[in-house]
Amino acid sequence: MTMEQMIPTVIFAAMAILLIGLSLIVVTAKSVFRSAIALTAALGIVAGIFALLGADFVAASQLLIYVGGIMIIMLFVIMLSQRSTALTERQTNEQWLWGALFALAVTCALIVQFRAVYRGVFATSVPTPTSVAIGRLLLGDMIVPFEAISLVLLAALVGAVYFGLDYEEKL
Repeated sequence: MTMEQMIPTVIFAAMAILLIGLSLIVVTAKSVFRSAIALTAALGIVAGIFALLGADFVAASQLLIYVGGIMIIMLFVIMLSQRSTALTERQTNEQWLWGALFALAVTCALIVQFRAVYRGVFATSVPTPTSVAIGRLLLGDMIVPFEAISLVLLAALVGAVYFGLDYEEKL
């Protein structure tokens, strides 16, 4: 393996180890806020892995939708709806050992299957970005369905705001 092929492999391995560590923090942290922050970082690492594999559109979508949207909403819900004493509750139950053993068994089974299927099949070329082709498709042949979906989403947003108003404000 040449140095050019080894650098992405080392970066991928470091990101995978960091992702596993952050995922463990998500499920074992006593503070819901710390768990949410670790989940945000883990989802950011997943976006980095997608970018490393050449799926730049999926990486950007991961950052915008999950990290930028869902995690911010989750943090607002945590901060605005709970008392400060409820933010430090136990996040695990008594069955954690069985869950860890099951996860280890599934991981071992997946490793065995991947090694059998992908023996010597790994690509040595750099993946090509996908966002240019997707952009040309969405703004070329698929422009009418793309704009129709945006209008449907706008109508859903207006409907959600309307239903969120109090009854007296509607009159």
